[in-house]
This record gives sequence, structure tokens and C-alpha cells, in this order.
Amino acid sequence: MSEVKSDMQIAANVFVKMFTMESVGDKIQGHSHTFDHITLLATGSVVMKARGQEKTHVAPKLLITPLGIAHEFVSLEPNTTLCCIHAIREGDGIDDVAPQDITRDVAMHLFNKHTIVAPEIAYQE
Repeated sequence: MSEVKSDMQIAANVFVKMFTMESVGDKIQGHSHTFDHITLLATGSVVMKARGQEKTHVAPKLLITPLGIAHEFVSLEPNTTLCCIHAIREGDGIDDVAPQDITRDVAMHLFNKHTIVAPEIAYQE
């Protein structure tokens, strides 16, 4: 196994974090989010662990994870790529999506201010 590489970009009010899992068995640690989000499985395949279940997914595929659901990914193929995609928020409410015309600096400020990962929900296998 190797360290999972990541790259993050923000454009307008959309956040994308890309994860590259170079080796079979690489893992994106269990976590949950404070709102619903989409994960694009762009290449390869993974086991997604959530709600005490494991499900295999093969690219290309869009995965929707509801808010508060602890989940993790384990790669089944080398060079598997996942992208976490969601709106930037201006607050902690579901309807608090930032306006599309915000600057990158404002988007980064909001991203850092309003957490996307719910620290109070620990992942359990």
C-alpha cells in the first residue's frame, strides 16, 4: 500500500478534491460530511464501506453519500481515482450555498470556516 495522493481545486462555488490511490488496498479513511455530497469514481474500482456494509463499485460511477453517513474507500485496482464534489457553503445550513460569482479567496475562506467533514461522527467498521 502507498500514501493516497490528493489535489484540491475550487472554481466559483464548487469544491473538488481528487484522490489517487496508486496501489491495491490503499484506503481513504472513514469519515462523514455535514451535508450530502457526490463522489465521482473516475478510474479503477473500490470497496465502499458504509452503514456496516461493503459494496464494490467500478468506474465510471457517481456515488451519493447522505450527510452524516460514515464511509471509507479501499482500492481494488492500482491507479484508482476518486473525486469528492460539493458546493461551497456560506453557513452550516443545507440552503447556505455560496453564490456562484464568489472569488477563489472568499471560497477558500468559507471552505475553511464551514467544515465539510463532521468531526463528531467517528467511523466504525
